[in-house]
Amino acid sequence: MMEPLEYPFPNARVLIIEDDEETRSLLKDFFAEEGFETDSISTGYDAFEILTKKIFDLVITDIRMPGLTGLDILPRIKKIQPEVAIIVITAFGTEEVPRKAFERGANACLEKPIHFQELRGLIHDVVIAKEKMVGG
Repeated sequence: MMEPLEYPFPNARVLIIEDDEETRSLLKDFFAEEGFETDSISTGYDAFEILTKKIFDLVITDIRMPGLTGLDILPRIKKIQPEVAIIVITAFGTEEVPRKAFERGANACLEKPIHFQELRGLIHDVVIAKEKMVGG
């Protein structure tokens, strides 16, 4: 087991949006081990409610979900919390999905199955980049 990364700010908060219960649980455990305060929800609709109540440093969302997809919710996430970093997860390895995700505000894209070592690196990259933009 790797040591958790040292993040540039304490009490980082992540919102996990994933309709698959097992994946959501794995992500929640992973982020808790990394020192994040976590909230997890199963639908894009629920995302908007929680995003208006709490400030997040990072949102990680699945692309393919029933109802509102990850692509559908990205612009509104950025409208509600413009500073939040977003990582999207997709099982579909076409170039189209990441391109659309980046156009709509995603900072990084990760293919399923999730490799937690790769996710750890992405988190570090987007959180550091966010801090540099916000913190100066």
